[in-house]
Amino acid sequence: MSNEHIYRVASSGWLHCNGHQVQDVPAWPQLNHSALVVLDLDDVFTDVWRFEGKTEYAAALVEKRVRTQGLVEGAAHVVVHRLVKVPGGFQVYFSALSLELWQRCTQWAQEQADHCLVMTAAGLLCHGVDTGGARVMLSQRRLMCFAQSDEGMVFGSTQALGSGASAMASAAQVLTSNHSALLSRLGAEAVEWGTLWSTQPADVDTCVAAVRNALGGAPKVMAATELLFAGERVHTVLPTLARNAAGRHALNPLLERVAWRSERWVAPITALTAVVGLVLAFAGVTLGQMADQQRESGQAQRSELEALNVRIQAVSTIEAPQRLLPVAEFSKALDEGARHDPVAFMALLKSASGRDIRIQRVRLEPAAGLTRGRAFRVDGVAPLGASASVTRWVSQMAAAGWTLKAVEPTYAVPGAFSYELVATPAASAGNVKP
Repeated sequence: MSNEHIYRVASSGWLHCNGHQVQDVPAWPQLNHSALVVLDLDDVFTDVWRFEGKTEYAAALVEKRVRTQGLVEGAAHVVVHRLVKVPGGFQVYFSALSLELWQRCTQWAQEQADHCLVMTAAGLLCHGVDTGGARVMLSQRRLMCFAQSDEGMVFGSTQALGSGASAMASAAQVLTSNHSALLSRLGAEAVEWGTLWSTQPADVDTCVAAVRNALGGAPKVMAATELLFAGERVHTVLPTLARNAAGRHALNPLLERVAWRSERWVAPITALTAVVGLVLAFAGVTLGQMADQQRESGQAQRSELEALNVRIQAVSTIEAPQRLLPVAEFSKALDEGARHDPVAFMALLKSASGRDIRIQRVRLEPAAGLTRGRAFRVDGVAPLGASASVTRWVSQMAAAGWTLKAVEPTYAVPGAFSYELVATPAASAGNVKP
């Protein structure tokens, strides 16, 4: 259990919970440590009311009705625990404290040397209960229920009138009967049971049995802590629930709640920072080793590249034997003839020309502007308006490995064109099959 200091304020007095021990303390003590104070008073009026209008005026509307009906002695301060919009208005789950008690709590909390957050048992009751869920809690002889469904929120509370087991059984029967329809509709898996504070295991068993009968199954049981108080064992979820709900349900101003929460983040953030530092240090060492390996690998590759360049230069300086020159010239002539094979070239022309273009003449002649090399001169005629066909023909011949150059047409007729086609050096266009 955490060493958090928890104070329970009941009608019978103040109790201080720390570790696994509980002690009586004077009311409004002077504290030198951070604390969470839970008001678990029987005379704090709590309920769920429905209103029409704007939600901004919820607290004012509740305060007016509480004052009109005289539900709190004297002036009242309203604490809104939860507000839900419903068709035609809204519902508000609230607690109404006497203004005197509220002012005393606020002033006392501000006078303490460390953070001191004050909250009510009703706020703990609804904390963490989502739509479609419910929670039933026992505090001494008072049994409370909060539920929220698609239709809205529901709150109920009963007090056992007497100290006997039958009185507790009657109170549990009344509460579960009033809400049995809603609880059974939600289902056992959606209902939580928690012992907020009890020294009587028999009372807990009685209430759990009543809830089980209403649900038709066992509810989920919140983990309780066992504390020692004046020779008795106290079963309670108060310390855990108070720590979880303090940031949301404390009555203190927002700045004080944020300051309290930030102190709880110091230790986790410090631990996380240390872990991140270790990870970064390890990553730095690993990356340094990888960089060294990369540098060594790069140096080895550069050495291999330099040796390869030396070998290439040595080979490039070797002259071909004179007896091989005629063979090389003959091979070059064969390659030149293969590139200008007239049979293959005519077949390519026929495939590329289609039905629109008529080839008039093809001649193999020296390429214009070149000292060496040959080119095919192609003279053709295309129908008027068939420029797209000529463009397609030029594209297909270029794709087949020929460089085309337009020249003056040989025939002076409409649609005549002439092109000089030079074989691309890297292609063997003459051997391309149509």
